[in-house]
Amino acid sequence: MDRKGVGAMVAMVLVGYAAAGWGLAHGDAIQSGAVLWTLELPGQIWSSPSLSDGLLSVGADDGAVTTIDTGTREIRWRFETGGRIRSAVVADGARVLAVSDDGNLYALDRATGAERWRFALGGVGDGRVLPSLQPPYDYDFLHSSPVAAGEVIYVGATDGRLHALDRRTGSPRWSFQAEGRIRSTPTVEGDRVYFGSWDGHVYALDAADGTEIWRHDMGGIIQGSPAVSAGKVVVGSRSTRIKALDTDTGAPVWTHVFEDGSWVESSPVVDSGVVYVGTSDHLKLMALDLSTGQVRWAFPTGGWSWSRPAVLDGTVYIGGISAYPYYFEGVDLERGFFAVDALTGQERWRLVPAGLEGYVTGGVFASPAFDDGTVYVASIDGTIHAVSR
Repeated sequence: MDRKGVGAMVAMVLVGYAAAGWGLAHGDAIQSGAVLWTLELPGQIWSSPSLSDGLLSVGADDGAVTTIDTGTREIRWRFETGGRIRSAVVADGARVLAVSDDGNLYALDRATGAERWRFALGGVGDGRVLPSLQPPYDYDFLHSSPVAAGEVIYVGATDGRLHALDRRTGSPRWSFQAEGRIRSTPTVEGDRVYFGSWDGHVYALDAADGTEIWRHDMGGIIQGSPAVSAGKVVVGSRSTRIKALDTDTGAPVWTHVFEDGSWVESSPVVDSGVVYVGTSDHLKLMALDLSTGQVRWAFPTGGWSWSRPAVLDGTVYIGGISAYPYYFEGVDLERGFFAVDALTGQERWRLVPAGLEGYVTGGVFASPAFDDGTVYVASIDGTIHAVSR
């Protein structure tokens, strides 16, 4: 299939006995990890999908936001932008929000795909360096994704500004200038907004007016987003460290150092006093104690786990990315998507997507979306997988 095509070239494939229960005897259970159906889209998918009222929306490198009716498994609409979409597509009531490499944040009608407004962030894709074996090695594969809180949308941009916009109209309320590009998705907690920058700092701002409260130097580029819980801001960076910072002062509470030099591109999540976070060259999903930073367990993904884990009903979900050749001799990166027991770190099931040509040879970057019995996984090869939880 030519992935550069659009419209009529989008194809759906129902996979296996589990599709809509076809072929199942009455009372048969669908096994966890079984693929129910797949849908192929043109363009690689690094964008995390959102699901609301049965509508699954996702962006792709072909520049389109696509919304799928998960009940009929048909495409409801497509909206084409002028650049690749690497932000999450965020459901916000009757709209979905997405940032494109054409420099705009778009607010689209969730039911029809009609544009409601756009805001020019400017230069979102400028200077983007995608993963390769060729220098420079400052891989730049993300967008800052929009976050809606109260009546405000927060989003970062390549020029180092964090924008606060009116949720209804997209008109600017304030902006804050950092000293490097912002690929980190902001985290809003209470009256503060936290984010990281390529200048190596974690920032805490007053969410109402953008006044800086504190900043902390992590010592390396920050791609991921902070997690905030129990008075701590947890974040990783390319300094090979994960830190927990005091929410009031920004002072370090604990630091976990990867002695093998692994970057931490992943955005941590906190659940029940445990920090879950992916790693780069460490090739593992980590579970750390929120209070102390001590390792509870480590699960080998075999690939770069750059995404934000998702935790639901005692299971942690995360993807792994493969590339070839790898710069560590004797190590082959593996692609996959993994469901892991949150308490023990034992694998429950895995999905292995199709491979790709090029330096990045496949896998999953996007965080999944969920409904009652299904996890929706978007893989880099351009496929949406509906998988039984």
